[in-house]
Amino acid sequence: MTCNGVTYEGAYSSTSGRRKRPPTNRIPLTLALLALLACLPEAAGLDPKFDPSTRMRLVLVPADATVGSVIYRLRASDEEFEYPLQFELVGDASSSTVQIETLPCTKFNSICQANVILTRRLEPGRYYDFQVSVKDTKGGMSVQSCSITATNFTTPHDVIFPHKAGIIMVPEDAKKGTELDYVLANKNPLFQKPVYLELWGSPLFGIRQKFISPETAEGTIFLLGQLDFEKQAMYHLTVLANDAYAEPGQDTRNIAGLEVVVIVEDVQDVPPVFTVAPPVTRLPAGLIPGDKVLQVHAEDGDKGVPREIRYGLVSEGNPFTSFFDINETSGEISLLRPLDDILALTHAGDPVLLTVIAEEVKVSRDEPPAMATTVQLAFFLPERSNSPPYFENDHYVARLEENAAPGTVLAFTDPYTPRVMDDDAGKNGVFSLTLLGNNGTFEISPNVAEGHANFVVRVRDNARLDYETATYVHFQILAQELGPATNLSTLVNVSVYLADVNDNPPAFEQNDYIVDLPENMTAGTRVVQVHATDVDTAGLGGRVRYTQILGPHNTSLNLDPASGVVTVAINNHGFDREAMPEYHLYVEARDDDGIGNRAQVPLVIRLIDVNDETPTFEKPLYEFILAADLRNFTVPAFIRATDGDAEAPNNEVRYELIYGNYENKFFLHPITGELKLNGPLVPRSGAQSAVGGLRRRRQASSSVPSGLPSTATTSQKETDVFVLTARAFDLGVPVRYSTATIRVYPPESRTRTVTFIVPGSDPDRKKVQDTLADITGGRVIIQEVRPYRTGDGGIPTDIIGGGGGAGSGPGSERSVVIATILYDADSVVDIAKIQQRLSINGTVTNIISQEERSAILYKAENRVLFWLLIFLAILLALGILTLLLCCICPRCPLNATNR
Repeated sequence: MTCNGVTYEGAYSSTSGRRKRPPTNRIPLTLALLALLACLPEAAGLDPKFDPSTRMRLVLVPADATVGSVIYRLRASDEEFEYPLQFELVGDASSSTVQIETLPCTKFNSICQANVILTRRLEPGRYYDFQVSVKDTKGGMSVQSCSITATNFTTPHDVIFPHKAGIIMVPEDAKKGTELDYVLANKNPLFQKPVYLELWGSPLFGIRQKFISPETAEGTIFLLGQLDFEKQAMYHLTVLANDAYAEPGQDTRNIAGLEVVVIVEDVQDVPPVFTVAPPVTRLPAGLIPGDKVLQVHAEDGDKGVPREIRYGLVSEGNPFTSFFDINETSGEISLLRPLDDILALTHAGDPVLLTVIAEEVKVSRDEPPAMATTVQLAFFLPERSNSPPYFENDHYVARLEENAAPGTVLAFTDPYTPRVMDDDAGKNGVFSLTLLGNNGTFEISPNVAEGHANFVVRVRDNARLDYETATYVHFQILAQELGPATNLSTLVNVSVYLADVNDNPPAFEQNDYIVDLPENMTAGTRVVQVHATDVDTAGLGGRVRYTQILGPHNTSLNLDPASGVVTVAINNHGFDREAMPEYHLYVEARDDDGIGNRAQVPLVIRLIDVNDETPTFEKPLYEFILAADLRNFTVPAFIRATDGDAEAPNNEVRYELIYGNYENKFFLHPITGELKLNGPLVPRSGAQSAVGGLRRRRQASSSVPSGLPSTATTSQKETDVFVLTARAFDLGVPVRYSTATIRVYPPESRTRTVTFIVPGSDPDRKKVQDTLADITGGRVIIQEVRPYRTGDGGIPTDIIGGGGGAGSGPGSERSVVIATILYDADSVVDIAKIQQRLSINGTVTNIISQEERSAILYKAENRVLFWLLIFLAILLALGILTLLLCCICPRCPLNATNR
């Protein structure tokens, strides 16, 4: 165990099969607990960490680095994602050589970044030290010491950026997505990762990057939004190249910057704009022909190259144009005819309307068409006598449902008559209707009337029409004359009383309900009580009822509709800590006695683990064989048991020997489950071994509990087999346990460890064990089963698949089975039984396939043929030798001299 850089070791070594003897007999349990507790504060909260690749321990910066440029990019991350991270200078920031600019960062980023910006010129050879901190949102902080020094090197801008976009000219009507220019950047030769380009300065521009070679990246600057010369004519952009080229030994910056200027070209796309054009003008009583009425002014909306403006009056459909004149260059409007002539053509109080046009002057054939703008002016003629307008009632009352839809008309019932009147004749009888203290909730029509009018008030915005906020709304109606030289008006109060409707869903007191319950809770256990309220009145849906629970195992819970109490419904509820640590459900509430608006609140049930799982051995019987020196086993003797509980100590398993360990010959490690010998076993000879084995067999037979195999039932040849009973128990309360049998065999000459190759990727151990027992005639103990790989364990490839039989193809699968064979003195091999097992198709016991049998028979036939040819060759050689001897020997009847 490692804690705060210190390593704690137990009393046993994982690299040695023997027990290590420390100076003391055993490390106290309390010391291990203290070591574990010492680790806890470190894991309580994790501080953000600087990226090791961006530590500024000593950054070399050329002396020509400009003030305000980015000289380094810092990166940091937080394992708990407590973003955004904030980078800051530690100490007096005003006296520092650099400033830190934290870049935007959210929880969706894996890292946060910051730019280190140079704030003053650097002196070559001088070191500048400072510290930078990074903080998360919960106050965790890390600090790193930084140092920069200037070199006499000149920044190779042409090497960093082989192609630069200096000044970009773009018309303001350029379309989105238009590619403006491109930049080439070379990567740092000392880094493996490529250069990465960023564009800063305006959200209207973006950069698209591609790699044209392993060392060079191309960034295309393109337009993201619509430009407007009249709003902004120039943009200063900065292209930042991360991990760009830097001269080794002279420049260790991890970022380089390039300034790009975008100039927006003006396009004639904006018509003239009137800057001076009073919409309403009251003419004085003494006005005579030739007098100035007013002066308008307009300017070209295009600010790049503005055109000259000419003014005029639009006469089409307007009988009053001939009464006025306008100067086409200055925009001054003057009276041409007497006011009495105008009064003869108008009704009392009617305004005189004029339309003035401002038009651009086109001076070149190649220019875009000239554009024009019109504005309407209203002139009110003077009147001698006047009286204010008045309403039919001195106040008005109406009723309206809350949240009434826009356009709903206020109903003023008897005795309220929505009428306003003005007894003046002519222009003095013209008045406007407006609402005061209304905040945009209502609107009135008509807005202008003459003599009298029946007004209508409608809902415009229902945001304030909330019965739960205010039960009524007050405002005023203003009737004001529009005649010349008058401000006569009348106010009337209006009260609108709101009627409550069921428009609010229930609201729970908590955003969520989180409870901790044991997984063995029983029926009737109280889980939680939720509570929700409704701001609506009780008669209109304010009564809340709790209707249902949604989520996994919701039928195992009861929900009281009136009180909101949630209880466990049944004992077999299905909530299992081993299956899921916590269950997320929702409790639903509805107003209007359970049939109205609904609301849901999360209910999280966190289960507390209970010791309800029993440790289970991987197999009921473990068999091991003693080594020849009687000091160890032929293979490491481990037993394994697992506990299905979810948390410690309920799922922590310990081991112990409970039967058969007479004379304390064996030791079972309580944690690892490894069986060892406490000392070398003394071999017995002759009768002493038989007597000792018989005594051991009788003791084991009398001590082993019912249901476990007894050595008394084995053959006489197993007198030296040790039978042990192991128990696996957990550390929970109450303790749960299970047992398994361990058989330890002596090292006899009739015991062999053999490696078998069987077809299939995961053969049935029981079937393979039975098949191998029939083939070998001994008792088989499978020690290991693993997938076969080429050259695995030194097995010759010509044995495995060299013959081209079944299983040698690319799609075949085989397994390596390492087994120990125990032979008795009278072992029997039944050939018929072997043939019967090998003839079973579709099972793992079909060890030899039909193709392999054919290959074996083919090889056997070739071997017979080979020996037959050898025999014939020998016979032929003997015949030739006989003939030669006969030719040489004079006594041979075949000799030619005897004929």
